[in-house]
Order: sequence, then structure tokens, then C-alpha cells
Amino acid sequence: MEESALKHIKEYFSLRLEIEKLCEHLTSTHQKHLKCKEGCDLCCLDFDVFPIEYYAIREEIRKQEITLPSEAQGGRCSFLKNHSCSLYNLRPIICRTHGLPLLNMNEEGTQWELSFCELNFKDTNENDFDENNTYPQDTFNSRLFMLNRDFISSFDEKSYNEFDLIPLKNLLKE
Repeated sequence: MEESALKHIKEYFSLRLEIEKLCEHLTSTHQKHLKCKEGCDLCCLDFDVFPIEYYAIREEIRKQEITLPSEAQGGRCSFLKNHSCSLYNLRPIICRTHGLPLLNMNEEGTQWELSFCELNFKDTNENDFDENNTYPQDTFNSRLFMLNRDFISSFDEKSYNEFDLIPLKNLLKE
């Protein structure tokens, strides 16, 4: 992989670490509500990710010599093994935010919308959330998008446009 592409992957890891720290803070903040634990895999679906995430995870798999499942599962995440994530430490950003209250701009771009796992937050309502105890999904997705755009402009292995996504399960074929 080109040196400039590797530089962008390092930037991705820095962003992922920043997100991980925020998610740890939000997990601590909402600890009494969170039911997420090993074995809960209701939100584990086959996701598509930006090329930068795909190739960053691929590089980590190669470095750590991780053995992946042998085949994809229909609709469910292909990296689940006995209801546990076989890529947990390497998982994409979207998987790191599951279960937490997420703040997004609506499609019209006129107001913020809140989404949260109804299994976790049964005894709460939208008034319990604000910008200090939610994950600003659009902010981080925008940063990831920009980082991906820089990555694909320096990536020589394959050509992508800025809106391309790669099924994560394609890692099983690598």
C-alpha cells in the first residue's frame, strides 16, 4: 500500500480512537440504561463501509493474523461467532456506536433527530438527552467522509469514488 494511503489510515485510527473515547464516556454516562453485553447481537448486521475503513481493518487483520469465519451469513454480520464479534477490537465505527443515543440531522437538514436502542432506554424519553450525552453521528460521519475522500485519492490498489461503500463481509474473500 502506498505511503500516502497508509498516512490516511493512521489518521483513521486517530479518529477511531477519538470516537472510542467518546463512546466509553457515553457508555459510562448511560451505564444504568445500557443492556448491551456479549451475546446481544440484535444490531449486528452486514454493513458496508468506506474504503478507508475496509482497508484499515484489512491491514489490522493481516498484521494480527486473525482467522476469519469461512463464509458470510445472510443479513447478519458475517463476523459473529456464537453471538460474539470475532472482529470486536477491529470493528468499524458504526459498530462502536451501537446502543448509544445518536444525534443526527433530519433529511431536510432543518432539525436534529435522536435515535436510541429501545432495549437500552426503556425508562427514558427524548427530553433526557442533549448534545452533552449523545453521540454526534453526523459530525463524525462527515469527518470520516472527508478522510475517506483523501484516502481514495491516494490509493492505487483500486479506484473508488467518494460515495462508494464496500461490504465488510468481502474481507472473508481476502
